[in-house]
Amino acid sequence: MELRDYARVLLRYWWLIVLLVVVVGVGSFILRAQPAPQYSASVRFTIGVNAPPAQDVSGYDPILTAYQASEYIRDDFVEIIQSDVFADDVNATLAQMGVRGIVVRKGNIAAAIEKQRRLMSMSVTWGDAAQAQKIADAAVKNLAENNSKYFAQLGATGATVTVIDKPVVSRVGASLREQMDIPIRVALALLAGLALAFILDYLDTSVRDARDAEALGLPVVGEIPKGKPRRHGERVTR
Repeated sequence: MELRDYARVLLRYWWLIVLLVVVVGVGSFILRAQPAPQYSASVRFTIGVNAPPAQDVSGYDPILTAYQASEYIRDDFVEIIQSDVFADDVNATLAQMGVRGIVVRKGNIAAAIEKQRRLMSMSVTWGDAAQAQKIADAAVKNLAENNSKYFAQLGATGATVTVIDKPVVSRVGASLREQMDIPIRVALALLAGLALAFILDYLDTSVRDARDAEALGLPVVGEIPKGKPRRHGERVTR
């Protein structure tokens, strides 16, 4: 099949391709799901342990030991913040703060380590901005007051938590999947329209030009090219 044959098929069925793309695009836009708004309350903090008392041991550096212990704590604390235990403690803290009607699950709280700055970040995802603020406040309060229960090996003092930024609430934007949903549907509709155009052309058994006639084994004496039709009363000049 030559390039001009492809062009002929596209020119013949262009309306079908455009119609399919428009119908799918408009229909996807009108019928698209409207997700409930989500808000994220984020806070940054540091966590570490105090240097243990100096010991009369050769090659022992209490400051370095405390620093290394802080590194291990940061790695473990990410998993702790994202656990059921921490979520239950946040719910208990909310109750102490007099907040009712909010039940936090572990999927609502996430944590990460900023390797470049040795900081930790915690984020709370919730469907209401005011409630997200309250949950973040309760999580910070729980971090500061109850972290000793997560690290019994540190003794009664637990870890030292220092909040750097107050919880900041912002609206969560649409995910990449939501943003690409309609463009992907339109692209698939375009491909489907192109495939349908070539299928219809393949199934069409009508004779459109000399090559179609020759393909049927018919002798071709001549072919009258398509020309511009004459208007009524127009004279032909020779």
